[in-house]
Amino acid sequence: MDNIKEFKEKKVWAVVGSVHNKEKYAYTIYIFLKNKGYKVYAVDPSGEMVDEDKSFKTLSELPEKPEAIDMVINPVKGEKYIEEANNLNIMNVWFQPGAESEELIKKSNSYGMNVVHHNCVMVEFRK
Repeated sequence: MDNIKEFKEKKVWAVVGSVHNKEKYAYTIYIFLKNKGYKVYAVDPSGEMVDEDKSFKTLSELPEKPEAIDMVINPVKGEKYIEEANNLNIMNVWFQPGAESEELIKKSNSYGMNVVHHNCVMVEFRK
């Protein structure tokens, strides 16, 4: 998929979800992307530290605009982050399996965002 190839070229990412919780996929994906050499920010509604890294409650708080966001959060909670991404002109959104809903995908597409869904970042980036 050309879309996935485009995402692989993005160097600055934000992972949105319970990144502080080592039992959650958000944490696993955050560490995976960091280990792959990407600059990754944790956007965690709890605001808790992620290992030694600061996390941010919103995309607006990030010290720089990410080129892509990876949504690893319940779709009900994810809607506000899609709205915020649109307001910040973040145009690349990846929905991890379980983090997407038809409504969020349609909303993201209506904003003109480049969207990947029903695929796992870790699976695709290992190819």
